[in-house]
Amino acid sequence: MVDVCYLVPGVGLPDDEKQRRERVANELTPDHVDVTVLEAEGPGPTSIESAVEEYWCVVGSMKTAHRVQSEFDALVIGCFGDPGIRALRELLSIPVVGPAEATIHTASMVADRFTWLTILEATAPMSHEQAHEHHLADRCVSVRSVDAPVESIDHGDDDLVERMVSEGKAAVEEDGAEALFPGCMSLSFAQRHDEIEERVGVPFLDPASIALEQAAAWARHGVAQSPKTYPEPKFEKLGDLLGEPAAVADDD
Repeated sequence: MVDVCYLVPGVGLPDDEKQRRERVANELTPDHVDVTVLEAEGPGPTSIESAVEEYWCVVGSMKTAHRVQSEFDALVIGCFGDPGIRALRELLSIPVVGPAEATIHTASMVADRFTWLTILEATAPMSHEQAHEHHLADRCVSVRSVDAPVESIDHGDDDLVERMVSEGKAAVEEDGAEALFPGCMSLSFAQRHDEIEERVGVPFLDPASIALEQAAAWARHGVAQSPKTYPEPKFEKLGDLLGEPAAVADDD
């Protein structure tokens, strides 16, 4: 059995939605994979729609990930911004997967040009920045907003699906996109990908399934981040950052 932690970096996810996501996550992965959805330690943002909220959530994510890592074989960051991915890879010995990184690179393998459907106009600059960080800005032909604040997203919202289809069709017809993906894990966990893909006529990638499968595959094959690229931090300098006071040196 491969145990995967899906770590939601924000706080305040309703219990029923947490249970639904855990059920969906386990339906998306093979029988030998067991996914547990955890929420990061607070305080923290209730959703992540800005760089301020992105940075705010990282300390809680580090504390929780460090505390539970011995219980899991891999960890997926439960936000498409991949907040704290470098810090988490330095901190943990188990593989850490970011949904955006995994999905963007998958998009670049299945298509020459892709479009990113983000939640808000305000998050478009962050999306462009991520594409640039992964050296795929030239393949990302557009970032389009579907006007869906995270806390308003409902997996049964047909109007939201219509907006995703409308923006997706425009991306294909006007921007030349050959693949699409939703840039938000709440959009991903709505699990309306198949019907959207059928209507837009190009691959519509599912970040949740891609990230979870990658984490499970890495764990199964013994793949993890390189300690040369992601060197372990000096824990003695971290004080009580991780909720564990650093050892005090003996002067004797």
